[in-house]
Amino acid sequence: MKKCGGERIKIMENGPYMVFGDIPLKGEAIERDEEGRSVRWTETKKHYPDGVYALCRCGNSANKPFCNADHSDFDGTETAPRSTYDECSYIIPRSEDVGYQQSPMFCTRSEFCHGRVDVAKAAANKETLDAAIERTHHCAGGSVVINVDGKKQEPCLEKSISAAASFGDAGPLRVRGGIPVESSDGYVYEVRNRVALCRCGKSLNKPFCDTSHMR
Repeated sequence: MKKCGGERIKIMENGPYMVFGDIPLKGEAIERDEEGRSVRWTETKKHYPDGVYALCRCGNSANKPFCNADHSDFDGTETAPRSTYDECSYIIPRSEDVGYQQSPMFCTRSEFCHGRVDVAKAAANKETLDAAIERTHHCAGGSVVINVDGKKQEPCLEKSISAAASFGDAGPLRVRGGIPVESSDGYVYEVRNRVALCRCGKSLNKPFCDTSHMR
């Protein structure tokens, strides 16, 4: 693929994510109910970076989420398959018009699909379908998507990045609004409305989060 320009995230070889295009950055955490179930994302901090900034992807920076160049021993080799979401996902029909689509490869275990609403079950009922769709919109990596009449039900999101936290641990970078992610060798991954990028350095599916930060 051709290299992308403008607003984008460029992965540096064994280095940080370079962010171009004045993309807003903030911190977020999952708000949970009294039973520990995921309810919503809440903003915890607003960052004010310059137009171009570097975000840590090795987990060693003392200035997270920003890179401080402390990645000398980091192996950032990108191992994620260069396939599309549709190619690495499966669809479970929930009704004649509705399908529950999921790709475990992009799951970040934020647990919105199994919280107050079980998305897979709710998608099968017209009365709870809207609630199911709304829950999938919280999925950080876009692992779960509901299709209605063959069309993916995606929220309208402005371009933004957030350093997410889940279960008290440092979570991934939530990338929203269709921001291109360019590999260290110039390949542009499928541009998606929502993706979650690893920032602990441990993922076996780099550059995407595979929940290694929780293990």
